[in-house]
Amino acid sequence: MIKFRDSTLEHIADMICGNEGKFSNNLPYRSSSYLTRFFRDCDLDYTHDGSTRNHWVTGVLKEISVGPASSPDLPSDTMVTVLSQLMNIDYFDQPNCDRTLALRDLNTLLERYGLIMYEDNAHKCHIRNTGTGAVSALQPNRPRPLTSIELEQRQRIIAYFDHASEDDFTEKVLVPFFQRQGFHRVEAAGHKEKLLEFGKDLWMKFQLPTGHWIYFCAQVKRVKIDAKGVGGGNVTEALNQARMALSHPIFDPDINKKVLLDHLFLTSASEITRQAREWLIQQLDAESRRHIIFMDREDFLNHAARIIYDIPLDSGSESNDIPF
Repeated sequence: MIKFRDSTLEHIADMICGNEGKFSNNLPYRSSSYLTRFFRDCDLDYTHDGSTRNHWVTGVLKEISVGPASSPDLPSDTMVTVLSQLMNIDYFDQPNCDRTLALRDLNTLLERYGLIMYEDNAHKCHIRNTGTGAVSALQPNRPRPLTSIELEQRQRIIAYFDHASEDDFTEKVLVPFFQRQGFHRVEAAGHKEKLLEFGKDLWMKFQLPTGHWIYFCAQVKRVKIDAKGVGGGNVTEALNQARMALSHPIFDPDINKKVLLDHLFLTSASEITRQAREWLIQQLDAESRRHIIFMDREDFLNHAARIIYDIPLDSGSESNDIPF
């Protein structure tokens, strides 16, 4: 794993703070609360304690620089996340902030370690080792324990699931969940189009690093999906809707033509029992079963608590506004 020298960490801390300096003149200034928000955006539970900003940030960077790394040719996974977030395009809408120059300044520091940061087609930045070719974009996401704030949001989501309608679950939870993971055109069918959705409660698309698009839909159930002897359960309905969704194309207005789905999320706000999963796999042919991705409450909760931790979930379902 590549570790940065203390002097490099101090320069990176200046860049995060937005202090005046050799490498940090083109980045936004961050006060105490915005430093806390920055690390929260990195999925890190650090709160600025009021001490000198640069010294505090340097201390945080020293902590995360010794964390686990997916590649021995790159910095720690958390450090990679922080550096990528530093170049988030959303931060550069302020006067005197120039993302191109900031990226140049950061690469001046990284070049000393045989690293370079580059931007992909989605304007997200990644790190590459110029010697071995190792790329941070190809590294798997490591699970981490939930922070205290995320644990509270997890409990709020559980409480919300207990009373939310299927449409509320789709529009107020699933839509922002998929949007924040990089999916494009996340669109829910809603009540008015139920007869036309062909087993697709929402559809979306995702751009691969190569620039190609793959298409997804989600079939959403509020209740448990159970076999119950097959005839008495709702798994048969789920099967019919899955077949319908995979066989009916969707219209993509961006390219003005119909396309077939690549994958289907079978999603439940409750549970998808093991018997139901096995029965569905048995009924689908080999071609269709590889398109199905199961996601029930437990699969969803830990990811959602991290990704939509700041979305308010009311105790009622009267409002139709999407809190995003």
